[in-house]
Amino acid sequence: MTAKALKWGEIGAVAEALKWRKWLPLPPPDVLWERKQQIARRMREPAWVPMAHAEIEEAPERILTVEGWLSLEDEYLPRVCAGEHLRAHPEAKAAIVIAARTFVLRAMRDHPTLGRTTPIKNGDVFQAFSRGASEECVAAAARTRGFVMRYGGRLILANHVAGAPWREDGSRGPDASDTEKYVTYNYGRSGADVLPTRLALMSHPGNRGCLSQNGAHWLGEHGFDCEGILRFFYGEDVEILQFGARHGGSVTGLVGLAALGVFGLGVGGR
Repeated sequence: MTAKALKWGEIGAVAEALKWRKWLPLPPPDVLWERKQQIARRMREPAWVPMAHAEIEEAPERILTVEGWLSLEDEYLPRVCAGEHLRAHPEAKAAIVIAARTFVLRAMRDHPTLGRTTPIKNGDVFQAFSRGASEECVAAAARTRGFVMRYGGRLILANHVAGAPWREDGSRGPDASDTEKYVTYNYGRSGADVLPTRLALMSHPGNRGCLSQNGAHWLGEHGFDCEGILRFFYGEDVEILQFGARHGGSVTGLVGLAALGVFGLGVGGR
């Protein structure tokens, strides 16, 4: 556990410190928060809540990773796309890149040394990035360059996992990755109705759910564009904006919705 995490008393920092040190099993964020409250009550002190960090308005050109300094847009994100789902549909690749960009920038916002003096990890503890990237992954990063997701003017946590494979009829297959439990289905949901993911503190304002990479692939194959895919998992009111653009911009055209009616796709569960 890092000295800074202890000094901050901040749940996210403690959770990341435990996770990065691979001290397992890692307590869920909500369990850590409850323990923090219990300790505060026992000591008859208020539970300390850290002040929010300033929002990122411009993405860095390079970030420090365990493999050295990488260009965020030209190296890191294409390699994350390849590492997370190399064979995904092009629309799913674009959605995964936007989620990955949002995820890393939000983490760098919340942990000021991350990607600057503290190297970004590679693998399930953060985001997996491969040794290289395909032309399709490079194209997905270029097409979505600078696009991130926000809610209420702030970057969301943008968790994303493999999830269970989807069958042709839209039902879920066997979940070998054991990550489907973190996926959220937020199609048609907005505001307080958006389901958060158990990967993060459930009450965290930036917790707007978790994308399934396998689900994104299926949606892409059945008519959804990348913006529709993102809203399917993170909610209808997620803001998909581009750095430097006053009112954001559109990555894609219309969302393909036919699959919902044709396949009777269930969207009610977490």
